Amino acid sequence: MKAAVLGAAGAMAAVAIKDLLESVSDIEITAADLRSISHHDSRVRSAVVDVNDIESTAKLLERHDVVLNCVNYYFNVAVMKSALLARVPYIDLGGLYHGSLKQFELHEHFRNAGITALLGMGSTPGITNVMAGALAQQMESVKELHVRVACQDESASGPLPIPYALDTILDEFAMQPMIFRDGKPEAVAPMSGSEILDFPAPVGKVEALYTLHSEVAMFPRSFPSLREASFKVAFPESFTSKIKFLVELGMASHDAVVDKVSPRKMLLALAGNQKVPEGDPRDCDVLQVTAKGTKNGKNITAVAQSIILPHPEWKIGAGALDTGVPLSIGAQMLADKTITEPGVLNPEIAVPHKRFFEELKRRGIHVEFLPPK
Repeated sequence: MKAAVLGAAGAMAAVAIKDLLESVSDIEITAADLRSISHHDSRVRSAVVDVNDIESTAKLLERHDVVLNCVNYYFNVAVMKSALLARVPYIDLGGLYHGSLKQFELHEHFRNAGITALLGMGSTPGITNVMAGALAQQMESVKELHVRVACQDESASGPLPIPYALDTILDEFAMQPMIFRDGKPEAVAPMSGSEILDFPAPVGKVEALYTLHSEVAMFPRSFPSLREASFKVAFPESFTSKIKFLVELGMASHDAVVDKVSPRKMLLALAGNQKVPEGDPRDCDVLQVTAKGTKNGKNITAVAQSIILPHPEWKIGAGALDTGVPLSIGAQMLADKTITEPGVLNPEIAVPHKRFFEELKRRGIHVEFLPPK
């Protein structure tokens, strides 16, 4: 198997590369980023790439079995065009709703070329999507799908401990969240929909808010019977308060304010200079998906959930583990032809649920299905 990993210098890419090296005996990996990176394993070769240059990226991707896109979601469409040009199967971590809609527009191009593009194969979107697909299979007709996610980190330190890409978090909090209501997409106010949810231990009760997310764009495309869909995330109270403050202050803005530098660019630079916590990771993610629909003429509600903890041997935190590992699993399914349907696909429909959950279990990630009501 020959895999290209773009954005290879990032934390999520590092986990995907680790999993590929652990899982695939004949793996060859091209680890590409804007700058050259070093790797101790001879099966990984470094490459420099600017994904804005579609043709040169396509040349890099040629003769690979799959490309894992770990760059910022802003560049997903460009990378997809490179994969299409190189005729290489594509997989990414999600497009944050509006980006996903733009990616869907490439469906016919991929289908006509006979190439597969699998979108949103991280934690959420990703694991949550496959959960939703498995829940929907229990029903004759699925009417509602709601995703609730909680993140907690007892090892967090520094003034702004960041669970994943700060650029993405700022967008999630600053941009209008989208929900799916009465069969139609609807924008709601940023940081609205506050409710206290009681997640399984070790998280417990915490405030959850609407944020912009890909699942709300993906589910209606996959399930024509769907009438309602939403996404809410719960961070520790102190972190949520800090992000709210920064967004309200204008620190999420891309507009240059001082010396041609935007508040966001300055914030990203300062946050990136924070000291990395010492010791083993002690974070936790909880993923929950609730589905409502009908079975045998009766209304039913079904719930799937996963409580993710750090990998004890790899010493990788939950938030990185449950993002990089699903991406690797999905890439392997593309490379070994488990997933072959051409076009732009969503995990809830394209990924074989049983095998996917078995692969997660092998890496210490367990998905639980509660009895339907």
